[in-house]
Amino acid sequence: MDEDLVVWNDSYSVGLASIDNQHKGLVSMINELVKSSKEGGSVADASLMQVFEKTVEYARTHFTDEEKILAEVLYPELDAQKKHHQQFMFEVVNIVTEVESGKTPPIDMARFLKTWLMNHIASSDKKYIPYLNKVGRKGFETFLK
Repeated sequence: MDEDLVVWNDSYSVGLASIDNQHKGLVSMINELVKSSKEGGSVADASLMQVFEKTVEYARTHFTDEEKILAEVLYPELDAQKKHHQQFMFEVVNIVTEVESGKTPPIDMARFLKTWLMNHIASSDKKYIPYLNKVGRKGFETFLK
């Protein structure tokens, strides 16, 4: 098994199927990015950037959806969550620039996404679960549909 690949397990679950499914989608995209980054060559590099752009766009959509849920329940740490998301987007711009300039190998971009996502789920995302449980989360499974 490739150590750079992410294997989803229930410990990553935040308990909301809609958010968990988006996280699983991001994991799948990151794994696709890892595989593409290891292929090499100009065709693979072009494919890699397409996969990366698709992954970042999906992350942006996920952040918007997550922030909608948290705003709806008046989550007191919503601003901090938004800052984590903004910091991620800033770091993405930096790493893309480094990869495009040749300063950073493409696999480092994939590893960055993997590390960031796993850390973000484990720290920031898991923080809002007790609050959602406290205020009651009935209806949030359909909120994003």
